[in-house]
Amino acid sequence: MTHSSAPSAAPGALSRLEGALKLRYLGIGFIWAWIYGSYETFAVYPERVGIGINADESWVISATVVVITMFATGLLLGRRPAAPHRRLALAASIAAAAGTVLSALPASGDTPALALFASGLLTGFGTGALYVLWGQALARLDAESAEVAIPSASLVMFAGALVLPYLPGFAGVAATATLPLLSGLLLWLTYRDPVVAWEGAEPEDGDAPRASVENARTRSSEVGRTLLPAPIARISALVLLSYFTVGCCGALQQGADKPFIVLGLDAPTIIGSLGGIVLMACFVLFASRPRFDSLFRLIAPLIVGSAALLPWADLWAVFLSETLVSLADTILTIATVLFVTDAARRGLVNAAAGVGITQGSLQLGVLLGNLAGSAASPLASASTTGLFSIALGLTAFFALTWLLYPAERDRRASGSCRGISSDLAGEHSDGAVHVIAGNLATGTGAEGSRETTLEATCNVLAEAHGLSGREREILGYLARGRSQPYIRDELVLSKNTVATHVKHIYQKLGVHSRQELLDLFE
Repeated sequence: MTHSSAPSAAPGALSRLEGALKLRYLGIGFIWAWIYGSYETFAVYPERVGIGINADESWVISATVVVITMFATGLLLGRRPAAPHRRLALAASIAAAAGTVLSALPASGDTPALALFASGLLTGFGTGALYVLWGQALARLDAESAEVAIPSASLVMFAGALVLPYLPGFAGVAATATLPLLSGLLLWLTYRDPVVAWEGAEPEDGDAPRASVENARTRSSEVGRTLLPAPIARISALVLLSYFTVGCCGALQQGADKPFIVLGLDAPTIIGSLGGIVLMACFVLFASRPRFDSLFRLIAPLIVGSAALLPWADLWAVFLSETLVSLADTILTIATVLFVTDAARRGLVNAAAGVGITQGSLQLGVLLGNLAGSAASPLASASTTGLFSIALGLTAFFALTWLLYPAERDRRASGSCRGISSDLAGEHSDGAVHVIAGNLATGTGAEGSRETTLEATCNVLAEAHGLSGREREILGYLARGRSQPYIRDELVLSKNTVATHVKHIYQKLGVHSRQELLDLFE
């Protein structure tokens, strides 16, 4: 996406948000809201007992089908050239909506087994396929837009958490069934967006030469032939173990959150979700190199703390445990999509396969964790130490995730390793960076003359207008048509830091847009 011709006085926070975010990009948030409305409230199942995720057999069917769908859809689409899958998106959204309506039938107490099976089958297939398709589409956005859109999409789920608990009965079923339809509609609009570049699209905003883009596509194709790249396998294992632990804790605390329903709202979910959104926004804005392994340092203590608080019957211990689970869930949900799509954008992994494998592993952890927690409930209530033993075992089990924790690696090529894993990024991006650097260093003829002129003009402008050393360096990138995401990758700076430097450059040079800046070098 090109932001160079924006008429604003400087690239302030509001103008950047307006340029990078379109409402159509938030469609994945409606899937998250559907999950909340279906399994965390009584909107669809008003007469059931216990938390929605373990209340009836349709959930087990849906959870099983969604795992199979995510793995299968991700791997199948990963074998094909990326292109809009409009028919699949339409079928998936209709299937999820129809399955939601059928899911409401068990509340009548006299539901044929076929309807029960069909509801789980349709919701599992519909939401699983939509999820993978959204991951594939979001990977086609530029980094600036994706880093705004994916965390912002969680606000849709937060809005659902404020509204859906008040809509039981027909209104709750209708509202929840509408969510996948809205997600499918927004996905269709995203497919029509010219900013979402599919195969054959030209590089935009001068982010990389044509050769590096073609190399990235070649790398994407090559990685697509590897069904499970090591970093994707590692992240998948991390989220599986994390959600297994979270699922166990949730199943063992059925009904424990009832005292925290305030004005019809689940207070721990509201607080945890909002906190997770804020933390992810800060992480994207201020972390110099957003990486999954860095973020997991924050997530792991939240899950361990939730498991450790499990045996305590104290009201506030339960409240804290539920809030920590919601906080960790929100961060992991956003982070897995954000980092996998970022890797796909860099040509390090196929988007459909990466999202399908990681999200399928996440859902598998939820399924196994809840089934294990339900099976362990009799043991927990059999003795006074039963729940304590289970909590200790869960904590020890989750400690296995540290064996899978991505180790810090040598980070070469400045910021080129920014993404889900430095070893994968370093393996595939160093060559392209060195080629680009070599081309600049060995420029001859007209190209070399242009480089010399640019450098001289940058030095004159920096001295005349009092630019700092870092501002002078960033000015050089801007003069070559580089975008802010490219600059922060190269210089290993946070989004907020680069934006502040660009704002100061605009102010000191007295320009109001990228084009006015480039005119100074004509």
